[in-house]
Parts: sequence; C-alpha cells; structure tokens
Amino acid sequence: MTNYKLTYFAIRGRAEVARYILAVAGVDYVDERIKEEDWKAIKPTCKNPFKQLPMLEVDGKVLIESLAIENYLAATHGLHGKDNGEKYLIDMIGCAINDAMEKFMMSAFAPDETKKEEYYAAYKKFIPVCLKAMEEIIQEKKSDYLVGNRLTLADLQFFCGCEYFLDADENLFGNFPGLKALFDRVANTKQIADWRNKRPKTEY
Repeated sequence: MTNYKLTYFAIRGRAEVARYILAVAGVDYVDERIKEEDWKAIKPTCKNPFKQLPMLEVDGKVLIESLAIENYLAATHGLHGKDNGEKYLIDMIGCAINDAMEKFMMSAFAPDETKKEEYYAAYKKFIPVCLKAMEEIIQEKKSDYLVGNRLTLADLQFFCGCEYFLDADENLFGNFPGLKALFDRVANTKQIADWRNKRPKTEY
C-alpha cells in the first residue's frame, strides 16, 4: 500500500484540491498542518529544495508545486483525462481557475485598502469571463461534468475555487445555471460531502 503524507499550512488554500482527490479516491494519508507562526523555524529543515508548501510525500519521495501534485494524484487515481484532448481541457480549466484564485487571494491579502480594491477589481473583471467560458463548455457538451461525462480533476479545481468565490458573492452563478448545477453535484458527491463535514474549519 502506498503511503502518502501531505504537508501544508492549517488552511485549505493550495492543498485542498489534493485533499479532495484523496477523499474521492478513498485513500488514507497523513494530513500534516503547520501553523503559520511555526513555519519560520521548520522551513530550513523542509525536505524539498524550494523550501515551500504544499509538499506531498509518496513512500518517502517528495513532490512539490500544487498543480503538479494535483496532476500526479489525479493521474494516479483515475481522475485525469483519458486522452490528450481531455488532458488538455483539464489543464486549461485548472490554469484558468488558478488565475482567478491568484487574483482573488491578492485582494484578500493586500497590504492596504487601495491595493485591496485594485486587486479585487481585477478579479471581478476576470471571473465572469472565466465562468462564461466554463458555462459554454457545459452547455455545449450537455454533460454533467466539465470533461468527459465523469468527475475529474477539472471539476474538483472548479469546485475548490468557487468555494472561495461564493464567500465573496453569493450570486456568483446567477448567469451560469450549468455551473451552479455542477457545483451542487460535486458538493453532493458523498466523499466530498463527508470530507467537508469533518475537515478543520478555516477561513481560507
């Protein structure tokens, strides 16, 4: 049996998609959560050369970079694309959600109100474009999911990002009924619902 250890801060952040994948796959793992105030002391001893988190250990082998970790886990557990076309779509959607998340988080952690408003305006300009493109994918395919007709990494990345986006705007899906249905479908997936109920409650 493969042994997994996922190390990140005590938030959802850049590790939550990996946690969702492991939940869907039904895989046991060590979920190590480091307090922000302890990281400075721990960082020099971190096992990866970049000294950054998240970090996934697979039978002792160290993997880093959140998107790379997500792709590795999804491919390992049958949640990636079945061919290069599907893999491209999953990567494209993941990159778009990551772009939106970066804009959103820059606003959340801005050093002052001026910067906060500037970053949030950039996010608000980008997010409807991003969601419109994904709504078109859903409507064109007439499918329950973004890629193929099954749950994949793309749906989990979309869902994880939209958990944050909905906190800022409860009407996020007002013009996107297909995405609203997708979000609810993922939320009601048993493994996802079980994980959300038992995971530590955090702001981010």
